[in-house]
Amino acid sequence: MENPKRCNHADLLRELPDVLIFDIFWRLPMTDVVRTSVLSKRWRNFWTTAPFLNFDNRAMLFGDESKLRNFVNQALICWNGSRVLKFRFHSRHALASSMFNNVDLWVKFAQRNGVEELHLHVWCNYTTAKAGFNSSEVYRVRPCLYSCSSLKVLTLQSCNLEFCGNVQWNQLKCLKIISIWATADVINQILSGTPQLKVFYLTYVDKGGNLSIQSTSLKELYIQKNILTREDILVVSELRICTPNLETLEIRGFPYKKYSLADVSSLTRVVLGLPTFCHVMLTRFSNPLSQILPSIQQAENVTLSDCCTKVVDAMKMKCTRSAFPNVKSLELRCSLDDYEQVVGILEIFPQLERLVIKNMKKGTLKDDTEPLKFEAILPHESFLLRLRTIEVTWSEGYGIFPLIEILLKYASKLEKFVFQINEIKSPAPSDSLLLVSQKLLRMRRSSSNCTIDLTILS
Repeated sequence: MENPKRCNHADLLRELPDVLIFDIFWRLPMTDVVRTSVLSKRWRNFWTTAPFLNFDNRAMLFGDESKLRNFVNQALICWNGSRVLKFRFHSRHALASSMFNNVDLWVKFAQRNGVEELHLHVWCNYTTAKAGFNSSEVYRVRPCLYSCSSLKVLTLQSCNLEFCGNVQWNQLKCLKIISIWATADVINQILSGTPQLKVFYLTYVDKGGNLSIQSTSLKELYIQKNILTREDILVVSELRICTPNLETLEIRGFPYKKYSLADVSSLTRVVLGLPTFCHVMLTRFSNPLSQILPSIQQAENVTLSDCCTKVVDAMKMKCTRSAFPNVKSLELRCSLDDYEQVVGILEIFPQLERLVIKNMKKGTLKDDTEPLKFEAILPHESFLLRLRTIEVTWSEGYGIFPLIEILLKYASKLEKFVFQINEIKSPAPSDSLLLVSQKLLRMRRSSSNCTIDLTILS
């Protein structure tokens, strides 16, 4: 029997606290937020007081720029709140330059109403992007934004940064600059105007100049240097970092000519995600990369890409066996053409407790039932003595199995071995799982407490 006192959906909506409703609004595009006016009488004009405004055209699907412009303008005219705490504009497609004045007005509206969190993505296509500074089709951030002292979180994507004067982001805690065309001087000037910045995320097209990151407040730093043309390869630039309280450092993308890490004594997590180059490029950039390694030895969590793995392997003859005495978690993202290279790297991480290997080389799985054959490698006695967990993500033939056999043989305290198989078409997934499990079960394990977990990733 149906309970006559049960609440209908409108009643439930009326009982939700305002702060929860506004949080729901922030997760919805503004078109859906406006549609909530039909849900209940209370909500008829409720959206017009929302402090979170999300104009995300990726979900709105406005194909006509005039319709997009009219919708945003009309929504802002109807808005009757006290403050705009969060504001997002994300274009689904490249906007014509005639729309840039409207974007400026929307940013000024947010600034005038005390915005604390602003996300601005004025998308442009690749052809326009190549023109960079010289293109009138790339949106330029207007000077008024640099004086927005209420900002605490700011994301700028696909814009040009050019300004005169000082940056006044005195309360800014998190800054993300993504796919931006900017000189190092501009970025350095921005950092000088953000005294409380804790998180800085930068991915940009390098147009020259030495990038200097100096901050006593910064906790997390992510830098990715990109190139769009062959001419960008010839740009000679240097990355300097002096951040005594930095805890997380990620450096990705095209390498700099020189690295200088003056004070990174608080680092606990480091990611070096530089791409793989041909032998000539690797030789050219291996020396600058080697400048980073001595500065990150105190970190406990390290991730190395394929290029960096090769550099570390080339350096290991110059390193002592305890070159990285504090690293407890190591992730290698590489194509495993030479398992001995990985073994050599592991020898300089004596305190390793967790090892993650992501095999980046794509391939097909072949039914190889022949016994494994590899030359005996005799590491020192403390090799993998503290290792507790191994996680492998695998997507090619059986070249990785000699490495696995060595790991299982020497990791005497191993507790868990996770083997994840990337989805493959041939043979069938069930057959591939059987083949892998048969090989793993035949391997000798020095740890009697080790469990093996096999899964197929879809």
